[in-house]
Amino acid sequence: MSDKWAPAARVPPGSLRITMIRCATVLLSYEGHHLLTDPWFGMHMRGLPVRRRPGRTPSQLPPLTAVLVSHLHPDHFEPAALAELSPPPEFVVLPPGAKRALAGVLRLPGRIGSLLPLPGGRQGLPPVNCRPARHPVEPQKIELCPWSEIQVGPFTVTAIPARHTGPPPDEINFVVELPGWGRLLFGGDARLDTALLGEVRRRFGPVRLALLPVGGTQICGVRTVMDPADAETATLLLEAERVIPLHEGGLWWSLPPLSRHPGRNSDLKARFARRGCPERVVVLGEGDEVEL
Repeated sequence: MSDKWAPAARVPPGSLRITMIRCATVLLSYEGHHLLTDPWFGMHMRGLPVRRRPGRTPSQLPPLTAVLVSHLHPDHFEPAALAELSPPPEFVVLPPGAKRALAGVLRLPGRIGSLLPLPGGRQGLPPVNCRPARHPVEPQKIELCPWSEIQVGPFTVTAIPARHTGPPPDEINFVVELPGWGRLLFGGDARLDTALLGEVRRRFGPVRLALLPVGGTQICGVRTVMDPADAETATLLLEAERVIPLHEGGLWWSLPPLSRHPGRNSDLKARFARRGCPERVVVLGEGDEVEL
């Protein structure tokens, strides 16, 4: 594989290409624009060796419209990886409080956009034309509060609350709307919250695709991440047509009884096979792609 980005086969109009990098790092490509979620490319996790390499390196990624960061845990946000992106992304979307937490670490000049009222009582940023710049500029860093939205390129990105674990800032997840395609939900490594997902369903309607964690992380016996049963429940609550499992257990060693990561992608597939619809689960290995 080349160490530089080269255009892959053209994504058909109206199709979304999903490329699995690793863990919760996913490349979303639509109508010539690209989003990257939770950038992490390292080979250690809090001192533990990581067993699988990412399916792409930062230099093998296309020019990015935006990077969406759910939270600042090291397996979801790697500041050094942002510095390797060339050209830099136009936007880095962060949870509230991230800039303060990253003071002196995230050395990417930019500005925070002021939240403006939108119709229906929502908040967000005014639409932004995100065509690739002739001379790349440093990304704008935007802290997006839950239930606020921004428009970048063809994507309408809404932050939604998420339940995970500390330290702060708190995790957010994202609902991304693509005109002419539908909505997807990116679940970071949140734990199951049925009331919250019910509210997401009420506000947005069914989603076409859910990207949900399945690792089932337990820290000192406390569940902090969805497991396959939780992801099945979330998929049904969201009425998602397809689900792609993220954050599979086994990427790095468990340290029982301190930490366990038992959930596997195949477990979620098996659950929907028992329901008679295994095709509803799309399992992607590192570097795999699918178009929907």
